[in-house]
Amino acid sequence: MKKNKKDLFRKAVADNLNETQEESSELGDFVSDMKRSRDDAKAAEETAGNPPENKNDLPEQKEEKKSGSAMESRLKRLTSGGAGPVQPAAFADDDEPPRWRRFAVYGVAAFLVLSLLYWAIFSPGHKPTIYLSNTAIEETGARNLNTTNLVFPRNKTLYLLFSSGGRLGQDKLITKLTEVYADSSNMMKEESVAQIEGSVKSNWRYFTAQFQKENFDHTGRFRIHVLSPNGEILASQEFRIQ
Repeated sequence: MKKNKKDLFRKAVADNLNETQEESSELGDFVSDMKRSRDDAKAAEETAGNPPENKNDLPEQKEEKKSGSAMESRLKRLTSGGAGPVQPAAFADDDEPPRWRRFAVYGVAAFLVLSLLYWAIFSPGHKPTIYLSNTAIEETGARNLNTTNLVFPRNKTLYLLFSSGGRLGQDKLITKLTEVYADSSNMMKEESVAQIEGSVKSNWRYFTAQFQKENFDHTGRFRIHVLSPNGEILASQEFRIQ
């Protein structure tokens, strides 16, 4: 049976389509093979650089493990070094005072403490005072003695206690007894009767002395002066003998 031209044309078109499909299929297989080879090479590199993962892990679990590892690594970097955790820069205390200011505060505090100690130990306290009595005077009872309008009987030993109100600050003190009277022109005079020189220590706060009864065998007006070695009068006390 003789084929007409129309049938021959259809057959040629069908053969051409088959060849085109075969070529496309072969090209697709080639591309797929190339992609599969590239994926296999990449997987091999990842396997060589990272430890194998648990095959039973789901993709979500793998992603969580990676995120957890990254966070743990960052936390280690932030807390590494020094005796304690390092404070992140975002939370650093920008208001911390400079070191020189702290030293200045400590210096002022130390100065105040030393000043208070010095005042408590070496402060002058009460003014220098001479206490007198016909009996020996103890420091604890001296402040109970009267210091004004003093009158003592004749022929009695006179005891004194000199309280400096702080440290004596001297190596030697002079205690001078004088008598006060009016001369012929009715002018007041002060005449020396007796004098005691005693060695002391500068850190002492008081010292004691006594004048014998022979100095008070008559009535009169007397004074006792406590002087420093250079003659400066530190304290005076007046009294009468009757």
